[in-house]
Amino acid sequence: MYFREELLQTRDLTVASIKSRYRKTWAGFIWVLLNPLMMFGVQSLVFRKFLKLDIPDYFLFLLGGLLPWIFLTTTVQMGTPAFVGHSLLLRSFKINPMVVLSAQVLDGFINFVASFILILLPLYLFSDRSMISLVLLPIAILPLLIGTLGMTITLSILNVFYRDLNFVMGFLFNLLFFLTPIFYPKQFVPPQYEWMIHLNPINYLIDPFRSVVYDNSFELFFFYFLKSLLVAFGFVLLAYFTWKRRRNEFYRIL
Repeated sequence: MYFREELLQTRDLTVASIKSRYRKTWAGFIWVLLNPLMMFGVQSLVFRKFLKLDIPDYFLFLLGGLLPWIFLTTTVQMGTPAFVGHSLLLRSFKINPMVVLSAQVLDGFINFVASFILILLPLYLFSDRSMISLVLLPIAILPLLIGTLGMTITLSILNVFYRDLNFVMGFLFNLLFFLTPIFYPKQFVPPQYEWMIHLNPINYLIDPFRSVVYDNSFELFFFYFLKSLLVAFGFVLLAYFTWKRRRNEFYRIL
């Protein structure tokens, strides 16, 4: 019964967040498209035309990594200050803090799905690639969603105690962008630097999505999926132990 109430609260907060963003304006909806489109346009110009990366169907390759990257980083950066931003709500009403963050992540996930349908899917339809692998897309997205939620919960809890954490994360994401094979394939990384890619957990969360969209290999997909699932649940466990350790001080400092 209590779990059902939390699900309803998560749904209501998600709907309220979406309505508040799009009420009486198209700017929020347009930005959902413009953000990935502008990043895609600049990167495809630089890496395809200027540096002339020889990658077949480079547009699909780039979007297969770029869309999940934008979802993850945008959601984490918006969710990290969520507890502080909703401190009055959390102190005044009997509401589970995780409901607030779940609504924040679902909000970002809806934007991600919209970007996929309106940007990547039409591009995919005009290519000559087989669409059979797209049946795995709901499974491929699952670790990305779980991992993003776990990461957001952990950072949002820590942000209550260290209020400048969100600014640090912005800087770290800028660095990690170049250490994540988004605009280049892993094969381009020299062997002596491959360890940097292997230590990057975001890489594992993006791999299943790209393998479905670009690689069209069921065998490769399940290999990536199992690794991403382990990373995703690792983030969930980290969030659980962070909350368990900090919950007694949480409301006092909030």
